[in-house]
Amino acid sequence: MPHVTSFIKTMFESYKLKNNATVILVPQKDTKSVTTLVMYPVGSRYETESLRGASHYVEHLMFKGTKKRENTLALTREIDRLGAEYNAFTGKEYTGYYIKTDATYTETSFDILSDMLFNSTFDPTEMEREKTVIVEEIRMYNDNPLMNIENIFEELMFEGSPLGLDIAGTEQHVRDYKRDDVIAYKDKHYQPQHMIIVVAGAITQKTEELLNTYFGEQQNTQEKEDAFLPASCGPTQKEKRISVQKKATDQVQMMLGYPGFKYKDVEKNAIATVMSTILGGSMSSRLFIQIRERRGLAYMVRSGMENFHDSGYAYIRIGLEAKNINDAIAVTKEEIQKIIDNGVTEEELKDAKTHLHGAITLSLEDSSTQANWYAHQAIFMDKLSTPEEKLERINTVTNEQIKQLAKEIFNNEQLRVAIIGNVEKNDIVF
Repeated sequence: MPHVTSFIKTMFESYKLKNNATVILVPQKDTKSVTTLVMYPVGSRYETESLRGASHYVEHLMFKGTKKRENTLALTREIDRLGAEYNAFTGKEYTGYYIKTDATYTETSFDILSDMLFNSTFDPTEMEREKTVIVEEIRMYNDNPLMNIENIFEELMFEGSPLGLDIAGTEQHVRDYKRDDVIAYKDKHYQPQHMIIVVAGAITQKTEELLNTYFGEQQNTQEKEDAFLPASCGPTQKEKRISVQKKATDQVQMMLGYPGFKYKDVEKNAIATVMSTILGGSMSSRLFIQIRERRGLAYMVRSGMENFHDSGYAYIRIGLEAKNINDAIAVTKEEIQKIIDNGVTEEELKDAKTHLHGAITLSLEDSSTQANWYAHQAIFMDKLSTPEEKLERINTVTNEQIKQLAKEIFNNEQLRVAIIGNVEKNDIVF
């Protein structure tokens, strides 16, 4: 029988299909939509050198036609006529495919997604054609500092580790893919037993039956394999903790960061979430007020956290004029030091908690957000937890915990600085 968990507002069911695919059902009242998200625990850190970017390439190829829907037009036209939202995404540790529709079309969503994931034909002509598309996507990111700064930063933070490599690979990697190698990679990681199928929204009694029909019949053909190389941070010598991509831009994109925590460090991540909200998570945050409002050094400034299976980082992103870089870094370090020394005020702590509670609550009205939450839980955690459990951890965060965590994270001997803009590396003071 499915395992049913209830906690405050959220209820979910989690169980296995007969082929060992994981199903998570998240019913929501007062909604007429359903999001179906299928996620696989595979991304760029699982790839070999010759197949760098293959996870992303496979994601693209899933929309190129199946035995039943012979080409992209046949596939996408069927989804488009439903007025659906649909897409796919590739990360460093997962790949996902989703369709959000009127609940009336739930079966159609299951049919299309399962057909794509089980029956894509990988036509050789389409595969070659898509290489050019992906090369242009890589160039688009490289030409856009706002989009590319995270790649530059993670390459610096995780130098020497697969986590530091671009999800899309390089132009040369993409051009060199061999069809048989790509299909073998897909077959290895896209086994039914690896699938996490989350259905969120207006779920009916028929949903489980349809899941069995569309996702439960496909057989596993290979043993489960989850291995990836462990994460590691790059060198700690100061001159190797800065990366400048010199580019003729009117605005510099800068990302500062420190090693953080893995996804399973839920207590530390709750504290870090509150701390980051106070530091740079809103328009009333310390960095926003000090860097933008008080000094006029930048338009965009924000802070956040990123988590992986075995690592993570805290970051501050700033978009600014080149002449203001050193001042912005200095102000950022000053505000961080204030938290290390004195923590935060009672009012800031209270406001950050209510801010997070409101933001999370509003986001969870969307079935796609619910689906993403539980898919990530299934990818990273041994036991599924609800968003309300995260909010409970946030509500217990204290000022003393923030001070202690700030001392642990914000070690200037570990600070990394990534910059894209018309800047000379030797001019940066950090």
